[in-house]
Amino acid sequence: MSEKRRDAKGRILKNGEVQRQDGKYMFRYTDENGDRQTIYSWRLVETDKTPAGKKSSPALRTMIAQIEKDIGDGIHFRDADDITLNNLFDTFMETRTDLKSSTRCNYLCLYKTHVAEAIGERAVGSIRYSDIQKFYLALNQKKNLRISTIRAINSVIWQILESAVRDDIIRRNPADGVMRDVGKKLKEESEHKNALTIEQQERFIDYILSSSRYSRYSALFITLLGTGLRIGETLGLRWCDVDFRKELIYVDHSLSYKDTESGGYQYHINPTKTKAGIRTVPMFQDVKRALHGEKRKRKHAEYEPFTVDGYTDFIFLNANGKVYTPATIFDKIQIIVADYNREECAKARAENREPCIIPRISAHILRHTFCTRMCETDTNIKVIQDVMGHKNIRTTMDVYNEATMASKVSSFKSLEGAIYLGGKSVTPAKEKVMPSQTA
Repeated sequence: MSEKRRDAKGRILKNGEVQRQDGKYMFRYTDENGDRQTIYSWRLVETDKTPAGKKSSPALRTMIAQIEKDIGDGIHFRDADDITLNNLFDTFMETRTDLKSSTRCNYLCLYKTHVAEAIGERAVGSIRYSDIQKFYLALNQKKNLRISTIRAINSVIWQILESAVRDDIIRRNPADGVMRDVGKKLKEESEHKNALTIEQQERFIDYILSSSRYSRYSALFITLLGTGLRIGETLGLRWCDVDFRKELIYVDHSLSYKDTESGGYQYHINPTKTKAGIRTVPMFQDVKRALHGEKRKRKHAEYEPFTVDGYTDFIFLNANGKVYTPATIFDKIQIIVADYNREECAKARAENREPCIIPRISAHILRHTFCTRMCETDTNIKVIQDVMGHKNIRTTMDVYNEATMASKVSSFKSLEGAIYLGGKSVTPAKEKVMPSQTA
């Protein structure tokens, strides 16, 4: 009977295990593709110490146990060492033919801008939960990305790593649960958007209407604030979508201006965000008047017909006869608010009063403001949901609950002192002392 092979410490080595003359251990095995492979470690078991000056790695038998488990479960772990995150992304985009063009462009932009060079060349088998966690924290702390943007990036990374799990390349998705912990570490800022107050809303519109510089945008902002439409839905409006006689606006598409897979930016007509986005919105008289004014203004303008994916006759056009881009409107809102606040602060100082400042807002805040005003005056949640085009009624309820809570607080403040509750002048009655207690 042949003598069992032993290492330098006298421990019996198992089949396939070898200790070289320099003390390093190695193990030979056949992988899932039938190819011979070899792994190495300076330690046989986890309790061994790595020799001074040598690179630390898992113990040989720890690696063997994982390999045997992966082979037994059909995990193609060797592929995980060869396939990079960039490779997975390319495959993912090739197979996801169901994605909307706007979603594809968004995925491509997020990935190429933030992921491809940072961790894209990493082999998927080498990516750990902590690696992704550190990557997201760096995006926030070094690139100043908002949590919402990091969440969008995580959505892409999670999906492509999940495809590797389903293809048995990796055992589990290292992106699982990362955003939950990243949010805690960053003390996740609230993504909550506050609606404008009634006074702020009035001042915003009045400032635009009275400004020779910004009045040309008045119809657009009155429509945004008076319909609750999303910015893409508003910019995509055509004159045939507006029924002045019935005082209705029909919404069934959205306009976007995003980068393309081939490079450059293009306008696109997209379906509404959800099926619930296809809706009919009644027109306020102020919206009707604003749109009539816009139509009169465009009547004698001479533009080349502007067409996007077969759609033409758009309502909101810039000086070149093209539809405004969402980014242009966002920038314009920031400039308008900044100019208003500067002038308002100067007036307030001259009049010795507190200024009415308008906070940093966006087209979405105008939509949120419309929804809030509607919630303050209408108790029919289903009607509000339909007008807003919310797919999930919880979205509507969140705004409704916030609006009604603000109304409750306001109502209680107006009731202060109107209900007699004793008041400051009433003092507690002294406790009577029984004779027996003084004896």
